[in-house]
Amino acid sequence: MKSSASYSERQLKQAIEWFVRLHAEPCPAEDRLRFEAWRSKHEGHRASYAEAERIWAHMDSLQGMAVPGLAEARAAKPGKPAAVYSALALLLCTSALLGGAWLEYSAETVSYATRIGEHRRIDLADNSHIDLNTDSRVTVRLSLLWRNVVLTQGEAQFDVSHNRLRPFTVQVGDLRIRDVGTRFNVRKQARGATVSVVEGEVELNDGNAVSGERLGAGSQRGYTESAGLGRPQAVDAENLSAWLRGQLVFKRTPLRDVAAELERYHPVRFVFADAKLAEQTLSGTFDANDIDPFLHALEHILPVQAKRSGRQIMLRRQSKN
Repeated sequence: MKSSASYSERQLKQAIEWFVRLHAEPCPAEDRLRFEAWRSKHEGHRASYAEAERIWAHMDSLQGMAVPGLAEARAAKPGKPAAVYSALALLLCTSALLGGAWLEYSAETVSYATRIGEHRRIDLADNSHIDLNTDSRVTVRLSLLWRNVVLTQGEAQFDVSHNRLRPFTVQVGDLRIRDVGTRFNVRKQARGATVSVVEGEVELNDGNAVSGERLGAGSQRGYTESAGLGRPQAVDAENLSAWLRGQLVFKRTPLRDVAAELERYHPVRFVFADAKLAEQTLSGTFDANDIDPFLHALEHILPVQAKRSGRQIMLRRQSKN
């Protein structure tokens, strides 16, 4: 049912902004009072909000609609209420088909990065948070209808403020991770990524065989460009967040993988004098920020001698006395 009252494009944009804000979780009581004051101030506010509700209610059906008369709508003179309504309605139909492009134009893309050994917490305008691990990079784009993050390097943990009308997605290559009220960790690797869920659920789409599958708390899935998503595996949720506390947790981890992990946090390079030594396994919790105590502990836990020369650390078997 179309409203007979007229409204401006500016009023409709305001109405959509209010609609999204009111459906955020949680919505402060003062925001609801401000909205009621805004809506009662002008007939155009009431009409535009009713139209925003109608458009959102039919957003799913708009996805597959053709949009006839778009050129005429674009040429319509705003002085005529019917033409204003037609132009706005058709423009919103088109935006549904193009992923909300008309609102995306004004959305700024912001890049965040960390250096080797650095940890950074990013507070987003929607009350979500991103923790960036060492040597990591993301780009963030927040618009009225969508929240998109691209992880281009390293590792990040996302604590998302849920809003069902404003999806939050993280992309790594062709893999898309959609928030379903969640705290989750994503680590990018050379040819793929690992997604681990700390709380709640995420929805996964690998651009190939997997679309819309959910992954719950305490689970993780690996992803490779060649094979797509692997099978879900159990993971210790507490260990997933260890790096936020400046810790590295290893459980029977091959020494070569331990060395690779430390190279992410420090500007060093490990060299194994004996290839078989790299197969030795290590368990324990260590300080990620200080490599010297780790090397001392390593020499007591394993039959290993660590010799540092500049940025190179040579690992060799301890000689028998």
